[in-house]
Amino acid sequence: MTLRIKNNVASVKSLRQLSKNQDALSKSLERLASGQKINRGADDPAGLVISENLRSQIAGIEQAVANSEISISMVQTAEGALTEVNNLLIQARQLALAAANEGANDVSALFALQSQLNNALESIDRVSANTRFGNKTLLDGSRGISGVSNSEDLLFLGATVNTRSSPVAGFPVAITQVPRRATVTSEFTDSEAEELVLSVTEGGKAITVIGVEDETAESFAGKLSKAVEEANLDLHVVYNEEAETLTLLHKNFGADSTFQVTSSKADVLAEQADAIEEINNGADVEGTINGEAATGFGRVLVGNEGNRSTEGLAILFSGNEVGEPGTVSVAQNSLVFQIGPNEGQRVRIAIDDTGSDALARGLSNESGFRSLADVDITTAKGAEDAIRMMDFAIFQISEVRGRLGAFQKNALETNTATLRVTAENLIAAESSIRDADIAEELAEFTKYQILTQTAAASTAQANNIPTHSLSSLFGDS
Repeated sequence: MTLRIKNNVASVKSLRQLSKNQDALSKSLERLASGQKINRGADDPAGLVISENLRSQIAGIEQAVANSEISISMVQTAEGALTEVNNLLIQARQLALAAANEGANDVSALFALQSQLNNALESIDRVSANTRFGNKTLLDGSRGISGVSNSEDLLFLGATVNTRSSPVAGFPVAITQVPRRATVTSEFTDSEAEELVLSVTEGGKAITVIGVEDETAESFAGKLSKAVEEANLDLHVVYNEEAETLTLLHKNFGADSTFQVTSSKADVLAEQADAIEEINNGADVEGTINGEAATGFGRVLVGNEGNRSTEGLAILFSGNEVGEPGTVSVAQNSLVFQIGPNEGQRVRIAIDDTGSDALARGLSNESGFRSLADVDITTAKGAEDAIRMMDFAIFQISEVRGRLGAFQKNALETNTATLRVTAENLIAAESSIRDADIAEELAEFTKYQILTQTAAASTAQANNIPTHSLSSLFGDS
C-alpha cells in the first residue's frame, strides 16, 4: 500500500463527487421550487423550443377567446337595438293599415296618423344614429358597405363583405339589356268586349270576367281592372280608348314575373280561343359592373360570386336604354374581427344602415316613394304602398338580425368553444414537456441529499488520510 501526502487524491475525488451531487441537488431543488423541469435552455434545448412555441400558441388562443367574447358583446348590442327598430316598424305598419281604412278616416285622422308615423320614423333614425359600442357607431351605415351613384338611372342597393371599395371614380356600369315587364296588348272594341269571357292567373291567384250583351270595351276594362285589384294580382290594366287597345302589364320586371290569360275570343289578349296562353316576355336586366360579370334579377344587377372587386354588389337600374348610364362608388367599412391566434384568422360582417332613408330603398311602388323616409299615408294609395314598404323594411331588419345571430352563433360562439378545447390540449402538451413531476423530483431530491451528505462525510475522512500517513512515519507524539 502506497502513502502520499503531497496530493490527497482521495480528497480530490470526494470533493468532485460532492460538487457533482450538490449541483444535482441544486437543480432538483430549483425544479421543485419552480414546478418546471425546464428552467433554461441547457436543461433541454429541443424541449425548450417546442414548449415556447406552444406557450405562444396558448397565449394567442387565450387572447383570441377574449377577442371573440368582446365581439359577441358588440354583436348583441347591435342586435338589441335592431329589436327596437323592428318593434317601431311593426307600429308604423299598424299606422299604415289604419290609414288604409279609407272609408272610416277623415282628413284630420289621416294627418294624425301621418304625424305618428313621422315620430316612429324619427325614433328609428335616432336608434340608428345613437347605437354605439364604446365610441363606435353600429347602425348608421358606417360599419357596413355604403355606396352612391352619379346617375339617376342607377341606385346602390347593397353589397357583401366580399365587395371591395371602388376607386374614386367608382365602378363603371354597362347595360346590355334593359329590364322588361311581361305584357300583352290587343285591339279591343265594343264588339270584342260583348259576351267576352276572360280569365287571368298570376301568382297562384285567378280571376274571371264575363262581358254581358251590349258590353262596351270601356266598361269591360273597368270590370277587369276592379277584379284584378280586388284579387290583389300584381298586374296593371290599361285601356286606351283612342287607340282601342287593352293591355295587361305585370307590375314587376323580370323573366320570372309571368301570368296566364285565357280568352273566349281569339286575338283578344290570346292568339287562340279557350286556350291558356303564358305571358312570359319579361326580361331581366343584363350588363356588367366594373367590367365583371353580373346577374340580373328584374331591375337589379348583382355582381357574380368570385368577382375580384364587385362580388355581391347590387344596383337598381331604372333607365330604358342600353349603354353606360354611370358609375357606382362603394366604400367597404365592414367590421373585421381577429378571432384566431394566427395571422389572417379574421372574419368580417357588415351591418347595414338601418335609418329610414335606407330601408325599403328602391322598392317598386306606384306612389314614387324612394325609401321609407318618403312614405306618405295621407292618401289611400300612399297607405297601401306604405304597407308594402313596411313589410319589406321589416324583412330587411329581420335579415340583418338573422345575419348577426348566425355570425354570433356560428363564427364567434363556435370559435370560442373550439379555441377553449384547443387551448386545453395545448396546455396539456406543454405541461408534459416542461412541467416537473413533483413525485419524481422529490425522489431525486432525497437521493441527492443523501449522496451529498455521504460525499461530505467521505471528504472529511479523505482529509484525515495525510494525518494517518504522518502517524505511520513518526509514530504517535
